[in-house]
Amino acid sequence: MNILIVKPSSLGDIIHALPAVELIRQRHPDAFIAWVVNDTFTGLLDLYPGVDEVLPFRRRRWGSVRHCHEFLGFVADIRQHHFDIVLDFQGLFRSGFISYASGAARRIGFHAAREGSSLLYTERIAVPANLKHAIDRNVFLVRSSLDITAEAGMPELLRPHDLVKEARALLRRHELLGNTPLLAAAPGARWASKRWPPKFFAAVLDQVQDLLPEVQVWLLGTENEKDDARQTLHFCRKSKPVDLTGQTTLGTLGELLRRSDALLTNDSGPMHLAAALTVPTVAFFGATDPALTGPYGVDHAVFRSTCDRAPCFMRECDNENRQCSDGVPIDKVAREVVAKIELSRQRRHHTTIACFEEKSS
Repeated sequence: MNILIVKPSSLGDIIHALPAVELIRQRHPDAFIAWVVNDTFTGLLDLYPGVDEVLPFRRRRWGSVRHCHEFLGFVADIRQHHFDIVLDFQGLFRSGFISYASGAARRIGFHAAREGSSLLYTERIAVPANLKHAIDRNVFLVRSSLDITAEAGMPELLRPHDLVKEARALLRRHELLGNTPLLAAAPGARWASKRWPPKFFAAVLDQVQDLLPEVQVWLLGTENEKDDARQTLHFCRKSKPVDLTGQTTLGTLGELLRRSDALLTNDSGPMHLAAALTVPTVAFFGATDPALTGPYGVDHAVFRSTCDRAPCFMRECDNENRQCSDGVPIDKVAREVVAKIELSRQRRHHTTIACFEEKSS
């Protein structure tokens, strides 16, 4: 059986599809599974052993008239795979067209898919209203269409030796290796409306430093988020974060998060990556709804905006009178961050003892 997964973006959305795809892999261990994903996110799927082939979708390049003929070649390549089933987790016209163009006999997607994409499916799955989170919705799609009843969970991601080595070298270069608490902070986000003020981030980091003087902090983000990091550093008075924005690939970012005790973050891709790696997160939500796309799992804390418009789902905020962080107690956030760090370190300590006892027996 040949199965195609269509979920090109974004980072968090791709992570949200992993438990559903893992269900398919468990139910059909001998199936050939391919995944259409934006070329900027192939590094994540390279770490997931449940996929046999990653098909890069070069969105930026193929958006140009000059290179659109390459997209036709991409579609032809998909058809040559002779897929039996396509599952479209994206639910937009572009993903629906890829599903249709594959030639698969079964093309499965959400009943409420947007941009007319549902018209291109052979099967449309209506998700119960009580299922809110993206992970739960994706799992329901798979269970309903492929008759799977097993429990779903986030799959283990690979840890290639070269990525472990790169992450360790980066930490050593910035003197972040050691037995001291390590906190990651992500002050950036893809939408402007998701970014809480750098001054707020800095104030939280300063209070965390007061509560936990030995903590070390590093800032993460893409090259485009360097300004958020610079502003955060500017406003820090006690904390002295190490700025690693723009210095990591998706693979090394994952390894750095694994080595961190907690993540302070906006609603962002790194938040979902940390949650997938069971790293405790303290996350800020304003424009978006954590019930739909919050960090998945039990070891996370969410602080929501007190703005009466939240969640507004607007990419740009037009409220000049207030910010999402207004009314959120900085000291409460800082205490929550420290609690997550302590939880993580206790868990690591127990794991170390358990491994030692297992080797000794």
